[in-house]
Amino acid sequence: MKTKLFSAFAGCLLIFSSCKKDEQLPPIIPTDPQGTVEVRFNPTINGSSLNLNEIVTGPNEQRIILETFKFYLSNIKATGSGNVLGSTDVALLDMSLSDKSFSFKADPGTITGLSFNVGLTPDQNGTNNPNFNPAAYENTNPLSVYNSMYWTWASGYIFLKIEGRTDTTQAQSSSPMFTWFYHCGLDTLLRSYDLGNMNISVEAGKTSVIELTFEFDDLFMRNNQPINMTDEYFTHTSDEFELAEDVITNFGTSIRKL
Repeated sequence: MKTKLFSAFAGCLLIFSSCKKDEQLPPIIPTDPQGTVEVRFNPTINGSSLNLNEIVTGPNEQRIILETFKFYLSNIKATGSGNVLGSTDVALLDMSLSDKSFSFKADPGTITGLSFNVGLTPDQNGTNNPNFNPAAYENTNPLSVYNSMYWTWASGYIFLKIEGRTDTTQAQSSSPMFTWFYHCGLDTLLRSYDLGNMNISVEAGKTSVIELTFEFDDLFMRNNQPINMTDEYFTHTSDEFELAEDVITNFGTSIRKL
């Protein structure tokens, strides 16, 4: 009888011990069912890497220093087989940073196209909302006033901001001193683009990369002739609308996949 009781007691201890071990096992963390798509920009000028704050040869063979180059993309969608695999609302790209990219989540599949706007929709731009307040966005938000892309004197954001200096001497041997700037905005300048012929695989839990580029010199063309940056050296859009329209349209059409 004692032997049977001991055996039963030992069995209970074994079961209790086994249950306790099961309870101490770490929880199983499920694998991320989506992948990450990283879109990287690799801009060029005269075919070479575009770096800010360096003296380079720009349009009309003039030496320039590019000091600011920032732009908005919106309604970005990665598509494949007629489906949207992933998307993000707004991205602000700053070409002065070493990281010229943005990322978003996407379902597994094959990306065959990337669509986007250059600029912001009227809702994002706040032009349809009399109570719109850009100061309400956190500093890390692309639409934050901290990014210096909102016109405080007018309603709306700057879609594309380019600033720099040019060497205007005939010998082209002096430090660039002549300042120019192109601030392109307004709802009427919103442009939509669709890049196809892609074959980017997206896998769960992994990062896939889309490499994009644009050529700086292509932005300053009109009727197949370079725009003279010392003659047409500024635009706030409303004051020199045709110039702003040419620059932002040229920019959008120059974006392509590497």
